[in-house]
Amino acid sequence: MMTERGMERIQQRIYLSRKSTNAIEFEHEVLRIPLRAGEETSFELLISNYGDPTHVHFSLSEEIKDRVMILQDKVYVIDEEKIAAIVRLPKSYTAAVAELEAGEIIVSAGYGAAKRSFPVEIVEIKEKEKRRESTEERDSGEIVAVKGKEKTGLKLSAEERVLISRLTVSGCAAILFFILLFLIFRIFNYLSHHLFVSAFIASLLFMFIVIYNF
Repeated sequence: MMTERGMERIQQRIYLSRKSTNAIEFEHEVLRIPLRAGEETSFELLISNYGDPTHVHFSLSEEIKDRVMILQDKVYVIDEEKIAAIVRLPKSYTAAVAELEAGEIIVSAGYGAAKRSFPVEIVEIKEKEKRRESTEERDSGEIVAVKGKEKTGLKLSAEERVLISRLTVSGCAAILFFILLFLIFRIFNYLSHHLFVSAFIASLLFMFIVIYNF
């Protein structure tokens, strides 16, 4: 099973002939690879050549031969090259990760004219990091759930929005109509000119409600 650490791309950059011909330098003095027993991850060897094209060869010390595999142990480097490697830790190493010996990746260039190595340590993922990963997964799940709720919210079709708009306008008009009826029969009953105007407006409102909802 490839861990999340593998997705973070653990890297070691190797510089060739940067200070002098066939000189070999490393970005990290020690390459530490966090891993749990029963899991695997990957890392990259990035080679930058500042001199003439040369052959580069990789080999492993005995301590890590059973846990590390370099997918291409020989490469001809002109300018830049990238080599992938895999680290596997069998379940038999459970509870013994901290006791694993550090090994070395040996790099030689120029048909063996120059040779250097850097240590590789497989370190146990701390409980704090495990809790952080668990928290990130939980938070990610909560975000997805919230987004799911937002997506499943009430959505109205165009016809439903038009219907609601019509009902709102009709309701307002009906309220005005009944207010005018109240004024006609309660207040303007004895005022003929007000009575006529109110009745006329009420009839217009009634016609508007009928025609608008037709």
